Amino acid sequence: MSHGLRRISGLAVMIAGLALGAWVVFGAPHDWHGAKVLGRLALGGLGAVGMISGSAGLIFPDTPQGGPRTSQDGTGAQNDEA
Repeated sequence: MSHGLRRISGLAVMIAGLALGAWVVFGAPHDWHGAKVLGRLALGGLGAVGMISGSAGLIFPDTPQGGPRTSQDGTGAQNDEA
């Protein structure tokens, strides 16, 4: 998938997650009580958080090596402390 298409789809998923989160907070029926409120929070709230955080992977893809970036000599940041 091209980078432009990934970023556009990531932006669409983020907007959908924000819309779902706004519906959970402002638009859902406020006369629900008990288990309905917990179900709304679990499905809607956690779903919105998952969509927003998942869209970051589409907008900002991993490095080509697939791992963390290190210095040219391969020592990495953790060996600088010793």
